[in-house]
Amino acid sequence: MKLQLIALAAAFSLAVASSPAITIANANATFDRTLSTGSTPNVTVNSGSGNIHIHAGSDSQVHIIGHVHANGGLFSGNDAESRVQQIVANPPIAQNGNDIIIGEQHNPDLYRNISIDYDVTVPRASALNSNTGSGDITIESAGASLKAHSGSGNVHASGVQGAATLGTGSGNIAFDQSAPGDVKAETGSGDIQLGNISGALLSRTGSGSITVQGQPTSDWRLSTGSGDIRAALGSAHFTVDASTGSGGIHVAQAIMMQGSLNHHHVSGTVNGGGPTIHASTGSGDIQFK
Repeated sequence: MKLQLIALAAAFSLAVASSPAITIANANATFDRTLSTGSTPNVTVNSGSGNIHIHAGSDSQVHIIGHVHANGGLFSGNDAESRVQQIVANPPIAQNGNDIIIGEQHNPDLYRNISIDYDVTVPRASALNSNTGSGDITIESAGASLKAHSGSGNVHASGVQGAATLGTGSGNIAFDQSAPGDVKAETGSGDIQLGNISGALLSRTGSGSITVQGQPTSDWRLSTGSGDIRAALGSAHFTVDASTGSGGIHVAQAIMMQGSLNHHHVSGTVNGGGPTIHASTGSGDIQFK
């Protein structure tokens, strides 16, 4: 019986050692491309599975570095390394004048179980659109406008010069705006932190806190299923419409109340009134300061 167990263990070890998934698990390579553009290109970056990092650089070029990885596993097949090399030799980059699309995959089988992380340098005034099925998106000091969405991952963007739409199915959102524009930020589960907002705002999370600082020039709508809402508004003129299912509401500024006193709902004007800030949480505190 002991000899049989030893033989089975040896056979199992041999099978694992000869598995194609083991030999291709670490297959990876990198491609590097530079494209000439104007100072305001439209740049789209898509990754089925991978991180996206975009930052500002030259005002006349888009520089793309792609890190291609075979993820291994039973469904990779024994041709993963070959497919990685094909992608590196002919990376998914298309340019039509000032329009650049990175990561568009026309052959799903070629990209089966392969992920690409993108590091892209763009002109500061680019119009940006970035999407990943699973991974983080980071934008640094770039974007005249921005659309960014991750199926599962964090979205962090700073120095965006205008309107932005940010979303993730599960993850945190952090955003800092450097010029006015309407903002939309939504996550299924995670915290949202927004800075220097000037424009209309829609911010929602299924579960998490919302922290926002800025000057409302149009209505703001802030909502969370479970979490706190904190808004730093300084001397802004605004109207409050805040409600919580379980928690307190605190307004640091002098407020002209409307309606009867209710600890779970506050309505009134601050500094003579202005754009309305609608804030609601199912369970949590709401604070204006």
